[in-house]
Amino acid sequence: MLALMLSLCAMAQNAVGDWLIHTSFVGNQVTSVAEGHRWVYYQSGSNLFRLDKETQENESLSIVNDLSDMVISKIYYNSDKDYLVVIYTNSNIDIILSDGKVVNMPEIKDAVMTSSKAINDVTFASGLIYLAADFGYVVVDDSKFVVKESHLYGQPISSIAQVGRYLLIVVNGEVYYGDASEYHEQLTSFELSTINNVKHLYPIDDRSFYYITGWTYRASIEQNDEGSVVFKHDNKAILRGDATLVQKTVGGFLLNDTGQKLCFKTNEKGDTLSSVATGGELCSAHPKGDGTLWAAGPKGLHQLNSESYFLPNALTFGTPFWMTYNKSKDLLYVSTPTANGFFSGMLPLVINTYDGMKWANVTPEGSPKYGAYWLEFLPDDANTYFVGSWTKGLYKVVNNEIVVNYDATNSPLVKFNSAMHPVTSIDRYGNVWVVEPYENKETPVMVLPAAKAKLSETTVEDWVTPKIRNLDSEDSQRSSFLSTHYGNHDIKIYCDGNFETPVFMWNSAGQLSLDPEQEFFKTFTDQDGLPYAWTHVICFAEDLNGLVWMGSTEGVISFNPAQAFSGNFRVNHIKVPRNDGTGMADYLLDGIQVNGIAVDGANRKWIATQSSGLFLVSPDGTQIIKKFNTTNSPLATNTVYKVCCNPNSNSVFITTPAGVYEYFSDSTPAETSYSNIYAYPNPVRPDFGGEVTITGMMDNSLIKIADASGNVIRQLKSTGGMATWDCCDQNGERVKTGVYMVLCSQANGSGNAVVTKIAVIR
Repeated sequence: MLALMLSLCAMAQNAVGDWLIHTSFVGNQVTSVAEGHRWVYYQSGSNLFRLDKETQENESLSIVNDLSDMVISKIYYNSDKDYLVVIYTNSNIDIILSDGKVVNMPEIKDAVMTSSKAINDVTFASGLIYLAADFGYVVVDDSKFVVKESHLYGQPISSIAQVGRYLLIVVNGEVYYGDASEYHEQLTSFELSTINNVKHLYPIDDRSFYYITGWTYRASIEQNDEGSVVFKHDNKAILRGDATLVQKTVGGFLLNDTGQKLCFKTNEKGDTLSSVATGGELCSAHPKGDGTLWAAGPKGLHQLNSESYFLPNALTFGTPFWMTYNKSKDLLYVSTPTANGFFSGMLPLVINTYDGMKWANVTPEGSPKYGAYWLEFLPDDANTYFVGSWTKGLYKVVNNEIVVNYDATNSPLVKFNSAMHPVTSIDRYGNVWVVEPYENKETPVMVLPAAKAKLSETTVEDWVTPKIRNLDSEDSQRSSFLSTHYGNHDIKIYCDGNFETPVFMWNSAGQLSLDPEQEFFKTFTDQDGLPYAWTHVICFAEDLNGLVWMGSTEGVISFNPAQAFSGNFRVNHIKVPRNDGTGMADYLLDGIQVNGIAVDGANRKWIATQSSGLFLVSPDGTQIIKKFNTTNSPLATNTVYKVCCNPNSNSVFITTPAGVYEYFSDSTPAETSYSNIYAYPNPVRPDFGGEVTITGMMDNSLIKIADASGNVIRQLKSTGGMATWDCCDQNGERVKTGVYMVLCSQANGSGNAVVTKIAVIR
């Protein structure tokens, strides 16, 4: 048995139910960098990264590994005690200590108050952390990381700093001061200084401080002969810029102007300034270090005198939206949105790929700068895709290079008011279908035949323009377009997504007919003869049985598109039984906006919603299997844009306003044989408390777990090509140390039983 255990390979895979958060690193959105004793921390957008200076491990920090929350607002580093304060947009706080441990302080986030709890600024004093907030300020004892004082003034404090014996706060741009040793129950216990128009404060020593108005000034606090407090400052700025990132460093301070991406160094008094050439990067150097500057910018993180950059394994843009999975290349493609029902602006096209390990930027040179739709790959060429842009027409991309731009010169596309809006769908035969109903009133539908789609040059005559009647639009930015692939039909389904606009269907029947069989529907009739209407249609998806699922602002329905031309067309307004003894049921996601639908290997549906998170439902939709939201998952928002299932594994990807998430489900695509079956982790070690995953099975497999004597101790059934075992017998008792055989066969008794083995160590 010992020899067998040594021979088994423990596969490094994520367990069923695990989440990954795929962060974004956008170099021109770096807002902070801080060198600690062990780590260099740096922030891009709402994402936090750190480099271990000794091991050179460069990692992103998130709620699934170290942190307590998502969506970071700002970070602040205490160089005297070597800890990092992480502020979240929901006012949660994490303290990352010098040994990497994280202390969570949720007191402000959890406080019950009607006013805003936003934290605006953080500064440090001996043994204290000061937090300026929209409601007042909070003082934290940093020996135990507990709240020492809370001051609720009912108006925002934009910045706070202790300078010697005085506590300074900024209210409406004016600086107030008071004795730091006193408890200031009301704002009126502070005195008004002579300094105004201030955004931020930063203490220099026991007498002086910086105040930032848009420019950066230095001031001091003194007492005159009468014992009155005097603020000494002049009108000459030490920096004609906004030093929003100020840190102690060797022999003085570093002043980073995050707006202009400039860095300056001062002396110990902070009253002289010299420029640091950082190439537009933000920089940091620990005050107890050797003075070497660490800089973060577009290329990543590096020591300022080195061309060796550390770039995080992350997306290279901050607005992931569209997703397409290239099954042949086993690559997820993620791209930016155009203006649609979710975004008002048009962003440049950026495309990243993910191979399960690494992210890569594969944006073609010359990509459109004013928005693009989703990617559509040719069915017989995994290296070629088409993507429509708002102003430049349709692009053909081969091996990540633009090889053809289809516009009015070589296609029936028309430009109107600087817009083109071509929306694409490629059918199972490789024909490229394009819809352009807003600009092109004469020929809103056009097809580039499969043979012509492979050419490097085309003419207008190479295209076919079938007549689809009544297809007109005043705005097609919300368009959804689907070509069926799985059923015994070749049907196109299109809707421009505008207010109560029709759903169009036409049957190509494998031919490029100029007048295909067609219908359009302003409303549907459901299985009970009741009308089903919509405000906006948002998405279509085809399942493995050839049924089409439609998501709208009113929920989700399904239908057989082949029946659309029968004259008695009915859709399935899916009902979920309550199972409470009443015999009643509720419509699936009734009244909930559905943004995206994806189908996994077991034909289950993953449904992305606008305000209720992510749902997993049974193949027919009558059972809600799982639902994920901000209360029971790492999701930072209940808004999910799109969902995409990896057709080669159990990964499910979603895009949200907070980035890309990956969930590892309990289903993989079924295999056609049992030749690739395996289990992980294997061996199961004493510290493992999860479930063993058995994958590589045929659909609907019956699994029997047997001990070394051949006694069957447990029976399971696969979901698609996967099943999980909790290492318990049929009575729920944990099994003992030993080697357990896994016998698999199809549930109907056909097929040959095969055996793999799982070693369990207790």
